[in-house]
Amino acid sequence: MKNFDSYRIINIIFAGVIGLVFIYSCLFLPEGGKHLIPSFYTDITGNSSPSLGLSRAFSALVRGDVTLANQFNPHATVIFAFFCFQFLFRILSLKVDIISVITKKTWIRIDIVLSITLFLIAFYPLIIFTLVTIRDVLVKL
Repeated sequence: MKNFDSYRIINIIFAGVIGLVFIYSCLFLPEGGKHLIPSFYTDITGNSSPSLGLSRAFSALVRGDVTLANQFNPHATVIFAFFCFQFLFRILSLKVDIISVITKKTWIRIDIVLSITLFLIAFYPLIIFTLVTIRDVLVKL
């Protein structure tokens, strides 16, 4: 039971954080909105990164404007879908004790594998960019 209690707390925290991301996206207009989170990489290097425009793209997506979101960031739709799935899955996971089809331990294992797999798929361009950037910095040392 102790593992499940920890699992429940983790799900509440994740759902809360993802919910805050959605609220943040709703608060600012995609075009001309003054988003509080700038692209630090772009500010420092002057180059763009695959994460550039994600805040504006999420703001467009919460308003249903997929075309505008893709103009801001071509990766935003997949990343946003990941967060939507995770939010719904976290809420569903709070009720895992009611689901008697599988054990809690099996549910948690499915959660881990599914979440890691979907994370790697959704964030693949950002992960590759980060690894290449780190490699380039290390080569210059």
